[in-house]
Parts: sequence; C-alpha cells; structure tokens
Amino acid sequence: MDNELPVSFDDEDRARLERLRVLLTDGAASLDRDGALDHGRGLLELADRLVEDLDDAGLLYGSIVEHSTTLENELTETNDKITQLIEKMKRYLSDQLYRRIVGGQAEGTEGSHQRQHLSVFFSDIVGFTNITDTIEPETLSHILNRYLNEMARICGRWGGAIDKFIGDAVMVYFGDDDGLDPRQAARACVRMALEMLQSLGPLRKEWEEAGTSFPLQIRIGINSGFCTAGNFGSDERMDYTLIGGNVNVASRLEGQAPPGGILVSAATYRLVEDIVEAEPRGKIKVKGVAQPIETFEIIGHREEDRTETEALFTPEDEGFTLREIRVGEATSDVERRMYRENLEAALAALAKPRAAAKTKVAKKKASKKKASKKKASKKKAATKKTSKKTSKKSSRRR
Repeated sequence: MDNELPVSFDDEDRARLERLRVLLTDGAASLDRDGALDHGRGLLELADRLVEDLDDAGLLYGSIVEHSTTLENELTETNDKITQLIEKMKRYLSDQLYRRIVGGQAEGTEGSHQRQHLSVFFSDIVGFTNITDTIEPETLSHILNRYLNEMARICGRWGGAIDKFIGDAVMVYFGDDDGLDPRQAARACVRMALEMLQSLGPLRKEWEEAGTSFPLQIRIGINSGFCTAGNFGSDERMDYTLIGGNVNVASRLEGQAPPGGILVSAATYRLVEDIVEAEPRGKIKVKGVAQPIETFEIIGHREEDRTETEALFTPEDEGFTLREIRVGEATSDVERRMYRENLEAALAALAKPRAAAKTKVAKKKASKKKASKKKASKKKAATKKTSKKTSKKSSRRR
C-alpha cells in the first residue's frame, strides 16, 4: 500500500513559500501600500499553518497505512490458522457433519436432534483381541490404520457418514443427506459392505507380512429404520451420533454375522432384494426390541448390479485391468463368489479378442480364395481366347 499523502506539499512549494517570506520581509517598505503588507503577512501565516497541517496529516496517513498493513498481515495469518484448523477438524468429522457445521446448519446445543430413517452399518475384525497379543503395538497401529483407511475410502466413495471408530469396529450410517430416500440409502450401504469385503485380499497380505498368524476377517451387520440423530453429551462436550432401537439391532446383527459375512434385517433386505442375492438366517431376539428380528445373509450381487461396485475387473479400450486377488482359508464364501465373478468376466474378455482374431483370419482366407478363383477364371478365359484366335488363323490358311 502507498504510504504517500494524496495531497502533498513538496520542496518546490516550500521554496516558493520561502521566497514569499523574504519578499514580505525585505520588501516591506515598498509593499506597505493600502494594507497590502498586512494582508500578505496574513497569507504567510496561513501558509505556515497549512504546511504544518499537511506535515501532521502526512504523519497520520503514514501511520494509518502502516497500521492497516499490519492488520492485513494479521488477518491473513489468522485466516491461514483457521484454514489449518478446519482441515484438521475435517479428519475428526464425517463429511456430512462437517458441511453442517461450516454451513451453520448444526446446532451445538443440547436437545438439537431429529428422527430420521437411516441405514446403520456396524463392522469389526474377527478375533481382534487375539491379534493384539501376537504383534507389537507399533506394527498393530500401522496395519489397523491401513485397514481403517481403506474402509473409510470405500465409505466415502458411497457417501456414507462415519459415526465413529471404536478400536477395530466401524459405525457408518446412510440417509442423513438431504434428498437421499431410504431405498437409496440402504442400497448404497449394502454395496459399500460388499466392496469392503472385496477389498480385504490385498490387506490380508500386509497383515501376514506384519507377522500375525490370525487372518484378516470381518463381520458386518446392517439395519434400516428410524433413529434419533443429534447432539448428546454434557454442557462442555457433545457428540453428534445416533441412538435408538434400530441402532442396537444393527450392532446385534454384526455380532451374529458369520466371519466374512453380511447379516441384514428384513427391513434392509426389503429395500435391496432386487440388487442382491441373499439367504434367510432365521430370527434373533434383541434386547429392547419387542419382536424377534428376521435376518438374511447377503451372498452377493445380482448379475445386473455387479458393475455398481469398484470391481476387481475393469474393461478398457485395448483390454482390461485385473486387480490383485488373494484367496486363502480366511476368504469367505461371499468373497470367493465375487472373485469368481470378476475372473469369469476377465476370461470372457480374453476370449473375445481370440474369437475376433479367428474371424479375421477366416475372412482373410476367404478373400484370398476368392481372389485366386478370380485369377484362375481370368487365366482360363485368356487361354480360351488365344485358342480361338489360333483356330481362326488356321482356317484362313486353308
């Protein structure tokens, strides 16, 4: 910012004022006519005061500019700090909750909650307590964070809100976004769960390399229904979370799910039955819920829905990409089914170029055969024509 006063009194102006002063002092006798001298001295005093005022104004203006620059720098520094804090805060909040807080939609007061139809997801690692006893804490922290990071990435891809990480357990919910109906929420939740199971193969390799003898397996439970979402806690600290019977059902379903399996309630299954294949697994009793909960185990995608998840097999213009597939004793039936589907798609893609090549070779052979026949026909016609000419010549000689 420019520190110079917009209205200035420069050296030339000061020199002219000094000449006027000398003129009024040294030539006083000749100028003292009809009070002209007094009038000139008054102008001189006024000019002196104007110079002083301009000097003071210049100092004040410079001080204001300097202060404004300092304030601007401080504001820039403060904004940078706020931006850094916001970026750090995002790591502790779901995207949905973060947008609400930053957008001024979330209230930080007790009692600010609402009833919503949500699909609630719980998962945990099978035998995690035993795993913690087999490897060092530092190594455990690394591989656990690697696992949770992959789960969070998949969750974000499907638009889920991570409510919390509880050690190795993950709680996610769908349906808190405006415009997402219960059917869409349940479908996104189940597709996310299937993709999470599909992603475990490469992660198992890392766990094996870390030295644990327990394979990486997870179990998943999903339930859909009305829950209470909002702020719960004390005056000093609150947590935005879910409570209600349907949350408890989802947690209980996760505990009842087989290793590597996805157990859902009938309420969820009715919303996704056209996109997944499932088998009934009977009813379970949940504390606090009057009626037994009918359950279904998700076996895999229906054929028309397989392309919805982030597949291991990805077709491309000049071929395809097949991501790493690892199969072992810990690989669940659901995972094996998805792996098989991806491998079948890859084999089908491999067969297509071969069939195309065979067709191309056959066409080339047919074209050569046709050209050969045409050439032979022309040769035959030329021979016949030559024979006729020879015959005519012989007749004329006779």
